[in-house]
Amino acid sequence: MAESKLTQLYDWVDDRTGVKQITSDLLDEPIRGGARFAYVFGSVLLFLFGIQVATGIFLSMYYVPSADHAHVSVSYIQKAVPGGWLLRGLHHHGASVMVVLAVVHLAQAFLWGAYKNKRELLWGAGVVMLLIVLAFSFTGYLLPWDQAAFFGTKVGASIAGEIPVVGPVQQKIMLGGNDLTTVTLARFFMTHVFLLPLGLAALVGLHLYLFRRSTPAGPFKESGATRYERFYPKQLFKDSLAILLCFLALVWMAKAMPAELGPQADPTADYLARPPWYFMPLFQLLKYFPGKWAIIPTAILPVVLFGVLFLLPFIDRRPERNPFKRPLATLLLAFVLGGAVGLIFLARHQDRTHPEYGPKLKQQEEEMKEYFAKPFEPQIIGGGDVAAKIPDPPKAYAESCAACHGDKGEGSPIGPAMLGVASKPRRTKEDLLKILDDATAYGLKEPMPKSFPKLSPEEKQQIADWLAKLK
Repeated sequence: MAESKLTQLYDWVDDRTGVKQITSDLLDEPIRGGARFAYVFGSVLLFLFGIQVATGIFLSMYYVPSADHAHVSVSYIQKAVPGGWLLRGLHHHGASVMVVLAVVHLAQAFLWGAYKNKRELLWGAGVVMLLIVLAFSFTGYLLPWDQAAFFGTKVGASIAGEIPVVGPVQQKIMLGGNDLTTVTLARFFMTHVFLLPLGLAALVGLHLYLFRRSTPAGPFKESGATRYERFYPKQLFKDSLAILLCFLALVWMAKAMPAELGPQADPTADYLARPPWYFMPLFQLLKYFPGKWAIIPTAILPVVLFGVLFLLPFIDRRPERNPFKRPLATLLLAFVLGGAVGLIFLARHQDRTHPEYGPKLKQQEEEMKEYFAKPFEPQIIGGGDVAAKIPDPPKAYAESCAACHGDKGEGSPIGPAMLGVASKPRRTKEDLLKILDDATAYGLKEPMPKSFPKLSPEEKQQIADWLAKLK
């Protein structure tokens, strides 16, 4: 009886949606050459996109896209929200795996000549999707607003700014000005959670439509009559198994290698910046093309690479698909991929062995681990009962600083709050004293005075001691 009711309900839904025909079209799709694990990359990438959307929605419920609160909101997700570490880990590692698999999927289509035989639009959509996936990773990298994210994005933006003519304008549009600020963070956040997902979702739909329209290319080497198998059950099983293994790998990475989070970004810190790993090849190439030659790795090589990729179906019109009979194309792919991987490892090796950079990067990594291991500390905002608990400032502060930073360092429309200023990385009492001696040397701008010549060394010491107590 229950089965009959379910059948009736299914028939009722089918009369209004055509779900039976849709299911039949999906499951009965003919697979040229039969089911094989070589065809699972597209399904796994679609699954990863779903994981990014689902975890991204959760993260956005807690995330605050402002320079004042972004870092503490991510810290709250990572350290205080039940299961937050897992979802953030899935999102963090899923982004990197998505980049890797997108490159692998495109490389496989290149090797198998799957861009041939009226598949130009299908291939072009795939190339644009790879660019969007890279943009996803770049815009998401800044959002934690820790030291690595801030200065790594600054390096990436500076690389984009090296492009002649359009570079400075492009950099200003990207940052919303000349520096990384709340405006930059808001732009990256909106692009990451709205514009790019909409663009990628539209391209995924177009890609799937063109894929069904042109039919799968099949194996590059066929003998005799072409063999076909339906998508269900063999290929569905292989895709499902690959998706399951990918999900288990992501869970393992989230547990074994938690998504990193270092101290909050401090623009005045002496931090040795490095870009995200997928920009490392360009970063390394910049070492070999200094000055005016920087245009080669920053503009010419990327434009040539993606331009050739996009136009490849129109350049290579031969029907031959076997990679062993296309040695030049196969060697070119091996050179590009091998060169990119080699540049990444070379950049890492040079950093580790450099007498100055090596210890500095190791110190920064230790600071990140130290912060990561600390329990979550709620952000304290001045005013009300909180302000009442702040110790009274010294007379020198009241006379020289309170007009801009508030009577007890709670901040004002003119100057930022002083609460927590000493908890930022490398903000020791000595650092605070140096800021009082020459604020501009630490990147602080107007209306912050360049120095406080009227303050005696003892008064500066009193102010530094008081600031160090503000949590």
